[in-house]
Amino acid sequence: MFHSTRKSAWRRTALLIASAVLAMTMLAACGGDKGHSLEFKGVGDGEVVATYKGGQVTQAELDKYLSLFVLSQPAYESIVEVPEFKKALLEQYVSYKILGAQASEDSLKAARKQVDEQLQQFKDYKKQDETFAAEVKEKKITDEDMGTFLLLNAATIEHMNSKVTDEDITKSYETMKNDFTIVSARHILVATSETDPTTQESKELRTLEEALARAKEAKAKLDAGGDWTELAKQYSDDGGSKENGGLYENATAGQWVEAFKKAAIEQEVGVIGEPVETEYGYHVIKVEKREEKTYDQLSDDQKEQVKSAAAYTYMETFMTEEMPKQELNITLPEPETEEGEAGTEGDAGTEGESNAGAAEGDASGNTAASDEKKE
Repeated sequence: MFHSTRKSAWRRTALLIASAVLAMTMLAACGGDKGHSLEFKGVGDGEVVATYKGGQVTQAELDKYLSLFVLSQPAYESIVEVPEFKKALLEQYVSYKILGAQASEDSLKAARKQVDEQLQQFKDYKKQDETFAAEVKEKKITDEDMGTFLLLNAATIEHMNSKVTDEDITKSYETMKNDFTIVSARHILVATSETDPTTQESKELRTLEEALARAKEAKAKLDAGGDWTELAKQYSDDGGSKENGGLYENATAGQWVEAFKKAAIEQEVGVIGEPVETEYGYHVIKVEKREEKTYDQLSDDQKEQVKSAAAYTYMETFMTEEMPKQELNITLPEPETEEGEAGTEGDAGTEGESNAGAAEGDASGNTAASDEKKE
């Protein structure tokens, strides 16, 4: 339940763009542009829905991006037309066009190398999954479109990474080092709900108060010398560990949900702690071993996570300090109500803002850590 899940490389890259609306750019103006195109084809004419210093976005261009966005993030299909959500995506998209145009030749070269691999996996996936292939065809998405979609994302990330200094990496590591700490811990989860593996529907198992009482009961038996192996089988609702005494051995703390991670980092080694509440219910935890890693001990992938997190600070700075100077003017048509009348941009705004924020959380700032989603 607490281990990460992995997605194919092109899907993982798509996660990075969940809040960053990207696609074609003026990058083609950069010298030496070969290979994947950095502009969507056939979308330059028609109604303009956004203007900014040095560029514009047409409705056809936005529609192309949104089709790709929904393909990579199907969970957002039901709300992608919510006015505030669409506006947020469009603003992010413009920011990526601007940043992409600033990418150096070295950044573009590195980005193209990544896209070569990701696009091939996209093509392979279409061959393996007829349903997915049919969806791609229905949305009229070509391999060239996907190449553009992936390339601007990769180019922007590489551009942000190029700004990172050794000092930035040191600061980033200090804020993230707990995520890389190696922990062996036993736990019993008393869940408040369970998900049907077939329908994915959630049903309540017990109230939060009932879960806490059951967790305290399990802890009392453990404190009295009870056997973890037997008690985990009896009390735990975590299918991933209940059969082996609730043990997660030599795990990186960053893969766990926040409250569980905090307990794994802060709880005294060898002591059974008080029940810890997470979104899953209550956990009784015993940390058996904990080992902090220095930066030099990190794997290459982990070092890349640290660098990517540092790079995102530059993205945040750009969005807060530079984007306001771009004179962005969004002129999306007002949505029609069921009666056919134009609605206001504020309609469903709360939902749009909430889901836009959720999408931004998925992206988590262009970090490689976004590749790992907590279950």
